[in-house]
Amino acid sequence: MKTKQGIILFIVILFPFVIFAQTKWTLDSCISHALNNNYSIKQSLIDLKTKKLQLQTTKMSRLPSLSASLNQNFDFGRSETAGGIIVDNTQSTSAFSIGMNVPLFEGMKTYHQIASDKLYVKATTEDLNSTKEQIELTVTAYYLQLLLYKEMLGIAEEQVELSENQVERVESLLQAGKSSEAELYTSKANLANDEVGVAEARNNVRLATLDLAQLMNVTDAESFEIDDENIEIDMEKILARYIDKNAVIDNSLHKRPAIKAAELRIEKSQKDIKIARSTYYPSLQLSANYGTGYYYAFQQSLQTSNAPFGQQLSNNSREIIALNVSIPIFDRMSTANRVKQAKLTMRSQEIQLEEAKHSLIKEIEQAYTNAMLAKEKYIASDKAEKASEIAFQYEEKKYQAGASSIYVYNEAKINYQKAQSQVVQAKFDYFFRLKILDFYND
Repeated sequence: MKTKQGIILFIVILFPFVIFAQTKWTLDSCISHALNNNYSIKQSLIDLKTKKLQLQTTKMSRLPSLSASLNQNFDFGRSETAGGIIVDNTQSTSAFSIGMNVPLFEGMKTYHQIASDKLYVKATTEDLNSTKEQIELTVTAYYLQLLLYKEMLGIAEEQVELSENQVERVESLLQAGKSSEAELYTSKANLANDEVGVAEARNNVRLATLDLAQLMNVTDAESFEIDDENIEIDMEKILARYIDKNAVIDNSLHKRPAIKAAELRIEKSQKDIKIARSTYYPSLQLSANYGTGYYYAFQQSLQTSNAPFGQQLSNNSREIIALNVSIPIFDRMSTANRVKQAKLTMRSQEIQLEEAKHSLIKEIEQAYTNAMLAKEKYIASDKAEKASEIAFQYEEKKYQAGASSIYVYNEAKINYQKAQSQVVQAKFDYFFRLKILDFYND
């Protein structure tokens, strides 16, 4: 009974892992997993949490500060009287105090610091979004690359099937005395070459699968498999798409996280200038303090005695309320230099924004040019693939009828295979180029 229960428990525990291993990955699930497990994103999340804690600390600085202190001293000294008598002066002194400081005015430094930290948090958030976008685009590229290699594998396997049929056909013709051994060996050589092509194609699929799994930080790459059954690329709809390059550029300049982050850092730099200038102004602080103490002499004379504890606490108490004003007069130009440094930082941020916009426009223009070129390549390769298919079918019929040689047939077959590979590559290249433009336009 215990054995049966143990087996059932093992199956229950193992079942989720079996399901996980057998699940095929869609593009969306790959992107989602990569975003949750990527090391760069994890580090960016830590940076964001750090900036939020910094903002929280700055906000709390507006509150009053409260402190308490307790001192206990013991004095084991001795002294000599006028009569030459040594007197033991062992005594203890206790003191307690509690104080509060309230910043009333500091040149609006805290106010501007809070605004600066808020902008820092927003900029860091946009940095995180930018990292996520790059991961998403990279995963998409790897996913489409794997789909491409899978289709290339299908083409290679189709060529092997054609070569196998060709070997069988030549063997039959050879037995009937209508072919030669040279043609048979040529057919077998072509079959062997096609089988090598299948092996290379399978290796490309394995490597592409490994690359995608490693990018996603999937530990079990051996069982990793994408869902390519529901992937349909409607090239007619894709070719009919109109892309306005200027609209993509305009939209991207307003929405890209990298641009937003650069703009936010400029706003932060403006606040940092005000923070640096705040030390030009006087600062005003309110403080309040309460303290008391207790004295006890261990060796008492007839003339002296220790006052009661409560009486001493009452008699020794003191309350202090103070208003402190600090006026800067000369700080060796440190404030002026901090202002200049903050202005230089802002100018640097402005240059970085200009550079980011320039780079973005350049990237979009290149992506648009590459997409249009990929479109033309696909259209041309699609025509070539259809023409080579007709030519191959024609030569295949001629060869079966004995009106053509095996060499002409093989040439038509090879040309057809090349055309198939080129149109598949062109299809995925154009599809990915459009994905890049969509990435900039979203």
